[in-house]
Amino acid sequence: MKLEIDWQRTIPLKRVRAGVGIYTVDLDDIPREPGIYIFARRWGTSYEALYVGKSKRLHGRIRGHLNNLRLMQHIHEAKTGKRAVIFGRPIPKPGQSMDRILATLERALIKHFLLLGHDLVNSQGTRVRRHEITSVGHLPKSFMPLICTLREGEVNKTSNNALQLGQSSALFVLCGHSATLHYHTKQTTLQPAG
Repeated sequence: MKLEIDWQRTIPLKRVRAGVGIYTVDLDDIPREPGIYIFARRWGTSYEALYVGKSKRLHGRIRGHLNNLRLMQHIHEAKTGKRAVIFGRPIPKPGQSMDRILATLERALIKHFLLLGHDLVNSQGTRVRRHEITSVGHLPKSFMPLICTLREGEVNKTSNNALQLGQSSALFVLCGHSATLHYHTKQTTLQPAG
């Protein structure tokens, strides 16, 4: 599926000085339509994603998250930088389901940011666990990636000791400074060497 998303301008989160909550945002700037959103921290021209989500109504979902104390606490405790929310509107092509577009974009962005080492949490404010495998030794560098990153729960051992990636899972490979995303939409089995 080829997807397109129209990213809107970044909206700064404002610290609540007194009252309920940690952050607020001008909700008039958030549309009442489907989209993807990212709570992030910004320093200079760089960003780090702290939470990625999807919603059929961005305005209501972001308003609700501003009242999620555990999520806002994680955003507050992140490294230095200004806090912001970034959102994008998917541009569906004929025959594409908005539900499927949103789910695919959310999954792909979460996996992308985990690959880059961003400090993501889930909606309960719990850090998303990931495993990193670093390759060393005498294999040709073009054959074996330097780093493989997989999210917790994406890899399962089968009865014949093969590794199996579940339906619609992703295997991320980071080689040097360039990243490649291999996205699998069917069942894939990796046989162990030897």
